[in-house]
Amino acid sequence: MSEDKNSYAQYFEHNSVIVGVLSLFCGFLFTSITILLTSLQDKTGTFAQAILLFLTLIFYFSLYVLLDNLEMAFHYIENIPPLTLKIRPFFNLLLIFYLFGTSTVLLFLLFGLEYLATISAALWAIIVVLSINSTAKRFYKQSVKRYWKKPST
Repeated sequence: MSEDKNSYAQYFEHNSVIVGVLSLFCGFLFTSITILLTSLQDKTGTFAQAILLFLTLIFYFSLYVLLDNLEMAFHYIENIPPLTLKIRPFFNLLLIFYLFGTSTVLLFLLFGLEYLATISAALWAIIVVLSINSTAKRFYKQSVKRYWKKPST
């Protein structure tokens, strides 16, 4: 490997492929859930709700892994711009992910599937707690650990 090339360049290339595929997969799952909700004749059937719950669970885990992969790169980059490691922009990103996951619960409520909405809300709450305990804490420790000197003016 050449001296100029970052030793983590292949990791970042691979991670960007993973993030792209997971983003596409999350969009596919969300679209599938929406199409099934709008096109199913009997949404209250046990089999239909089981399929919707299964797709929703895969969607939640995909969002969790996607957010975790987006955060993982911060551990391997030495010269991160100071604004990137600020806590507020990352937590805004977390909030967007959490609201995106909550949208499935709202879709179920919109179509009158209260039990499915309750179960998926409980599952999403578990995923959010896991995400905060792993990804958010890891990012917070990483951002506090680094010391950023203010540029001299």
